[in-house]
Amino acid sequence: MFEISRRQFMAGVAVSAGAGVMKSAPARSADAAVEVSSPWGADKPFQKVVDAFNAKKLGVTVTNRFDGDYESAIAKAVASTAAGRPPAMMITGWKFGYFARRTLGVRDLRDIDPARAGAILANFRPSVLPLVTIDGAVIGLPWAMSTPITFINSSLWREAGLDPALPENPDTQWLYENARKLDAALKGKHPTYRSALALSNNEWTSQSFIQNAGGYIIDPDGKLALDSPEAVIGMTEYCAPAHEGLWIPVSGKEQDASFESGALAICTTSSTRAATFPFGHAKAVTAKFPGLVGHPRRLNSGGNFLAVYARNKEQAEASLAFLEFCASKEGQSIWAAVGYLNTSLHDVPLINDFMKPAAAQLADGLTAETIWPGKRGLEGQEVWRKWVSRMLLKEVTVPDGLKGAHQELDVLISG
Repeated sequence: MFEISRRQFMAGVAVSAGAGVMKSAPARSADAAVEVSSPWGADKPFQKVVDAFNAKKLGVTVTNRFDGDYESAIAKAVASTAAGRPPAMMITGWKFGYFARRTLGVRDLRDIDPARAGAILANFRPSVLPLVTIDGAVIGLPWAMSTPITFINSSLWREAGLDPALPENPDTQWLYENARKLDAALKGKHPTYRSALALSNNEWTSQSFIQNAGGYIIDPDGKLALDSPEAVIGMTEYCAPAHEGLWIPVSGKEQDASFESGALAICTTSSTRAATFPFGHAKAVTAKFPGLVGHPRRLNSGGNFLAVYARNKEQAEASLAFLEFCASKEGQSIWAAVGYLNTSLHDVPLINDFMKPAAAQLADGLTAETIWPGKRGLEGQEVWRKWVSRMLLKEVTVPDGLKGAHQELDVLISG
């Protein structure tokens, strides 16, 4: 993980006097074609952003190409770049920032046109801009940002007789105590209830626990830090409910299905689920992600950045025209329907009140999700997820699991 100060970032960005104003005149005599590699198909809000931009007829035509999830899109980009045909633009997961810059050669927006880049970036909150700054380069727009929050099945919570007043800043002590009460009240006595809690078996929420304990997966200097006492504290607290039997670790899809069916009482997962969970069978209520008692809260984000990879000058400049629209209030308002947090300075309302804990975490300050360095950094998240699973399932102790993960990842990301 990396951190960069606002002063460091702003020193490298030239903000033009026309910040926030999208250019309306075509920059070329014939339409330039720009294809965006994305994880969303034609039925998603991103397509509406593309369609609204194309309707303006600014001399650039954008096509949205669905390339699967972040990992699939990156793999395709590796192949096309090796063949001399890099994607013009790609929606790239935060976690691949180093890989995008060092291996795929994502463009520094300021190298394409410093004045236009400055005006585009001035539409976004200064606190999120460091997340798209890698090796001193500004590699895209902080396009989609989510953060892990807590979802509670309100019906099961009520049936267990628990206090409906949720704390403003919940911690694991509060969460685990209530999970025990849920289990005691409902296990074997309720037609759908199966498990009290799920903290998501992935590299994202485990990072939150390590950071909340004061540690890092990747420290601000870009070095692996899994061998720290803080990492042990965070992962021990993360694994505790699984070891106690309050959490049955399953895949993300299984977790979502279990929660929606009423089999799972509490889960921590992406804030984007606020677009669906509260309106399904679970009737979810939301709270912030749990902190650790005695430690400051240091939550991370997930999501992606919208980046330019085009080497051709005209295509790169055409890509900036699309970014200008994406950064505008109109573009951000269309995009907001997907349920990500508003990273811009525009007044764009939350999609619903269930997003308020996520917005509060954004206001508190978020780090990026783990950004794996090295030419083989693409493989880092799978290695870490494997070791997380082993610790959750008690195949190894937490200290031994962290030591094993550190050793394997150190070889992988230093190569």
